[in-house]
Amino acid sequence: MSFTNFIAKFMTSEVKHELKGFKMTDVNRTRKVGIASRSLQELKRKACLKFNVTNDIAEINIYLLDGSLIDDDEYFRTLESQTTLILQKPGEKLFSDADLLYEILKKINIDYLTAGEQAYKFLSDNLKKKVAILNTVLNTDDSKTTFSKRDDHPEWFKGLESNVLTKEAYMHRRCQDRIRGYLYKAIEQIKASNTWLTNHEARARLYDVINYFKLQLKEDHYFGYYFDRSRAYKKKVNHLLDTTDGAYNECYSHCPCQIKLFKTEQKTDQEIDTLEDEIDAKKVSLDNQREIRKITVDNKKIPSHKIFSRRGSEEYALCDARGEFKCQGIWNATNCAYGEKHKINPYRSYEELVLFSTWNLDHKIERSRTLVPQLIKLSEEDLIKSDDVYECYSNLFTVKNLNLVHIICHDKGSHMNNFRNLDLK
Repeated sequence: MSFTNFIAKFMTSEVKHELKGFKMTDVNRTRKVGIASRSLQELKRKACLKFNVTNDIAEINIYLLDGSLIDDDEYFRTLESQTTLILQKPGEKLFSDADLLYEILKKINIDYLTAGEQAYKFLSDNLKKKVAILNTVLNTDDSKTTFSKRDDHPEWFKGLESNVLTKEAYMHRRCQDRIRGYLYKAIEQIKASNTWLTNHEARARLYDVINYFKLQLKEDHYFGYYFDRSRAYKKKVNHLLDTTDGAYNECYSHCPCQIKLFKTEQKTDQEIDTLEDEIDAKKVSLDNQREIRKITVDNKKIPSHKIFSRRGSEEYALCDARGEFKCQGIWNATNCAYGEKHKINPYRSYEELVLFSTWNLDHKIERSRTLVPQLIKLSEEDLIKSDDVYECYSNLFTVKNLNLVHIICHDKGSHMNNFRNLDLK
């Protein structure tokens, strides 16, 4: 089957995927069962049977433990086997940030904030303003911050999957999850657009861009190193830390992309169908690259955008070597107005790890209001220029346009409105 036919088949038919096993629980955490499935819909059907749920599966939601909604098969296929998921029935409520932080505060026994209903009211009312206070009352014991392995700091790994062996590996994956979430939200918005649904030529151009985004993100390891302190700069010598995982400009063992790599040997059509979303950008053959370039719509060439590798100096963490992050401030500011008050080290304790989930990787030029709509508009032209595609990619997924910010500095109002010819460095 030619690559062109494969693209057509992928766009018009359902692809069979690997059977994976998951751990499923309910919102009250009263039961946990194992379920194997190939798709989100299959998972929902089986979960409803296991938990005797009679609601329409369209009304059922599946969440990660951190509260992330699994809302499509593309996101579903990124989940690792044995991930614990939560089944939510209509009318049920997941633990909110306030609930979770309240439970943490009870465990660390802070007198004022553990005053029952008064504590819950404190957290539920104006949570965004109260998070700053929590930074001052969390456990400040720094004795185990530099420890990395589960056996050396077991309380840090409380509630995490058993296959998480180091802090760096977990933080690397969490950042990848955030970036992957931006990818699938962008894809969802593109596919819901009128242009995608009605304009055949534009749809083909957008499909080519989506394919490029996926391949380039694999090449970039989904930028997991942004949260990974093993990729921090050494202040004294001003270069990246060299760890036991290998040189800084190479992939390393705790990067999840090492688990499955695309093989370049001959494969059957069925195997290609199964692996199409697991292709590692480094392993895409030159023959496939040539086939991509041949795709046309009504004799109009669709370009294949070049996959590129980054220099080691670009592959760095947003934290220091100990794992401390500092807020970069509201999107239109040069730094954080709160200074040293807005800093956190999720490597220090389980409590700070949970609190770090309230920090945002904020798009200065907004994804949903600006970046994706402008990309869709460009697709209606005869050709989407590669320079525009690269610029959009950088603004969607890299720190050129992403600020790591404390919840107080996360402005949800309207931001910038154009990604062309902007200098955000």
